[in-house]
Amino acid sequence: MLICVITVPLVALIYSKLQTPEYTASTTLLFSPPEFQLGGTPETDPQREAATNLRLVQLEQIPARTAKALDEPGLTTGGVKEKIEVSPQGESDLVAIEATDESPEFSRVLANEYARQFIAFQRETDLSKITKAQTAVEERLAELGPAELESQEGQELERRSRQLELIATLETGNAEVVQAATVPGSPSSPKTKRNVALGIFLGIVLAICLALLREQLDRRLRDLEEVEEMFDVPILGTIPESSAIDHSGPGSQLAPGGAEAEAFRMLRASLRYFNVDREVSSILVTSSVSQDGKTTVAWNLALSEARAGDRVLYIEADLRRPSLAAQLNLPAEDGLSLVLTGNSSAADAVQRIEDVDVLLAGPTPPNPAELIESERMAELLRWAEGEYDRVIIDTPPAAVVADAVALFGRVGGVVIVARLRKSPREAAEHLRDQLINTGAPVLGLVINGVGVPTESSYYRPAANGGRWGRQKSRPARVKRPLNADAATSRRRS
Repeated sequence: MLICVITVPLVALIYSKLQTPEYTASTTLLFSPPEFQLGGTPETDPQREAATNLRLVQLEQIPARTAKALDEPGLTTGGVKEKIEVSPQGESDLVAIEATDESPEFSRVLANEYARQFIAFQRETDLSKITKAQTAVEERLAELGPAELESQEGQELERRSRQLELIATLETGNAEVVQAATVPGSPSSPKTKRNVALGIFLGIVLAICLALLREQLDRRLRDLEEVEEMFDVPILGTIPESSAIDHSGPGSQLAPGGAEAEAFRMLRASLRYFNVDREVSSILVTSSVSQDGKTTVAWNLALSEARAGDRVLYIEADLRRPSLAAQLNLPAEDGLSLVLTGNSSAADAVQRIEDVDVLLAGPTPPNPAELIESERMAELLRWAEGEYDRVIIDTPPAAVVADAVALFGRVGGVVIVARLRKSPREAAEHLRDQLINTGAPVLGLVINGVGVPTESSYYRPAANGGRWGRQKSRPARVKRPLNADAATSRRRS
């Protein structure tokens, strides 16, 4: 919106500055009914008469006579027509003749000469009519004899002849200049101030239209409140947009004292704060689509738990597109897929990486969904919850494949990861419906890709405003997970 509001007026300003200044001079004509008319004075319609006068001033002969009278090099009849504009002055007998040219002096000359040529043309036209009438009367008188001249007809013809001579003497073309054009003091175009003001208005309108268009076409999640209202669960943490976080994962660590690492410590604290009434040993981390930062959040959460002294097991449950082995340059010879097929034991397949026990995905199986849904997966989770303080399970996007859905009812809680300005709204709605339909014990949301906070605001306690000192000031609300009663009863059983 800011770009539109700035760019459009700027373009209008540049356009105005590049235009050659033009000047407009105006001459005003007053039309009056003739004092004498052949055949008497008929009744006239004022509106029709005004329209007729306007059409007369615009006749083709007037520009031609004006161009010939001025005899300026390059000035043609078409050039005069382009420079002249004729307009009525309200509901009156006044007509304005405006001449526009790059020279202020020539615009004055052109407007005045155009008016003079029109008056002369009108007078010549009217005189032509009177001359024809005089000729007809004179011819009739010449045909009469002496006796007929003394008759009533002869006397009437002589009276008519004298009247025509008087009308010809008084003929003015029924128009006169009441205000001659003067040299304009300022250009009539370009109107820089008007153009800039119009540019500002158009920029605002364009900005609003683009914003509305983006609202309709851009189906990505754009702010914290939108995500929170969609899932109706609390926000556990917000992860700032950071290249250090984007490249963090097994084999690399965030600086322990940095703001990025603090974001995951806040997430760990939030999980404990929102679930003080029940123990959550296993946490499934999922998202609606790929590239939401799900694996990054899961790994750094596991690392934060391990640094706090807990025994943590990280399970790579994405059997379709495993990536940890490649990141760590480890062979994918053993892992979760072999454990679930009975070809390996969980204790043997677990590896220690940066204080975190990791169970890699292993070789890619032909039936990942069936393995994740199998009873051996349930036994593995029960074993892990008994051996470790916290089990973090990284799964494929739940709105893309069904692997994660099978685990919703087997874990202590589900954490949803969404990335602002990337996660599609339709995919997020699909994930929400899956969570509701399966009665998943949703713990809350982790919002990825938020703006980087300042150091002072990042470490501000939650009580000083906003959830975890990161959001708008409002009281923290503890929401129950989606279908929390069903989730609690399932955990008890």
